[in-house]
Amino acid sequence: MDSCLGVEQDLDKATSKFTALNEHTNKILEEVINQVEELRKEISQQPPNTPLSQSQTKVVNDLASSVKQSVFQLSTDHRELHATVSRVGKSIDRHFIADYAAVAPKAESFCSDTNRPIMEQAIAQHLYRQDLEDVGDSLVGEARVGVSERGSTFAQLQRCAAALALADPAPALAWAAARAHDLAHSPLLFTLHRMQMMKLAREEGISAAIAYARAHLAPHVARHERALRACMGVLVWCTRAAPPAPPPPDYAHLLDLRALGAEAGEQFLREACSLLRLAPHSPLAGAVLAGARVLPALHDIRAKMSHPHVLAAWADDELPLEVELGEEGGGYHSVFACPILRQQASDHNPPMRLLCGHVISRDALNKLAAGLKLKCPYCPMEQSPSEARQIYFS
Repeated sequence: MDSCLGVEQDLDKATSKFTALNEHTNKILEEVINQVEELRKEISQQPPNTPLSQSQTKVVNDLASSVKQSVFQLSTDHRELHATVSRVGKSIDRHFIADYAAVAPKAESFCSDTNRPIMEQAIAQHLYRQDLEDVGDSLVGEARVGVSERGSTFAQLQRCAAALALADPAPALAWAAARAHDLAHSPLLFTLHRMQMMKLAREEGISAAIAYARAHLAPHVARHERALRACMGVLVWCTRAAPPAPPPPDYAHLLDLRALGAEAGEQFLREACSLLRLAPHSPLAGAVLAGARVLPALHDIRAKMSHPHVLAAWADDELPLEVELGEEGGGYHSVFACPILRQQASDHNPPMRLLCGHVISRDALNKLAAGLKLKCPYCPMEQSPSEARQIYFS
């Protein structure tokens, strides 16, 4: 964002200067044209082949000199404007990184005979997850990609979310109703029924909305009483007669079906993916989101990491720093790093799983072990060091 603001400032300067120069140029040209027209009319009033008088000659020479000076000044202003526009390009180069090849020197490895089929499979799965089954089928057929799953389950979820964005909760309600038992403790059913209730209120009237609420929202009163009261109160603004006053800000969003649909769509995908044990993003989309956050940080430290004193800390198969990927970014580790000693695991220092499920390195296990008992550094559970088991990452 800071980079965008920096470029925006230079762009605003260039735009302001262009606008001012455009107005100034139009004014100068208009004055020159008027002077030339007046002189032409004055000369045209004389008989043909009449030589110019001394005063007229002076006027013509002065006008020619004035036009020449104006053209020179406009040319100078144009060169200054060109320099200002060039600074915008330099500002973009300064604030944004055009080439990440230095950060990812092994990017060409994606094109190898071994990795190319994996990349093609990830692209095909992403297309299926985006409900682009025709495009995915064409890619699979022409590139002969072996896709283990066609992604129809996630494609169905995408269609439900797309319908919610268009203020149509019916597909999502049908999907959720078929899994009502699994969603008993989830707020998703209430969110979808609330949206359907407000849709009926806008399209069929308050009576239809109240009847729907009595039939479907009664089981949710205990958990969502306050939200349900807001829905019932906002029905006043769904009458055909003129409403008494604009709705309060806290209730106004309930009258916007598109806003309710966008909110319900995000919640639907989150809850559905959690229920079906699916990642909310395709592997390709997840890699892109994580990479977009990681690359700028890597670029900033690349120069420092290339210093001879710290060169050994930069390895091709690990990330030498922690990067926050956001709430939906997930966690990615190219290798296991011990959370206690902050050291990379190796064959001589493998990761060890404690009975409580926490994982630390063998060196940390040996240092934490005091006699016959070991207390987990993350929970109160005590155990024997011999009960820890080595784990393997495939």
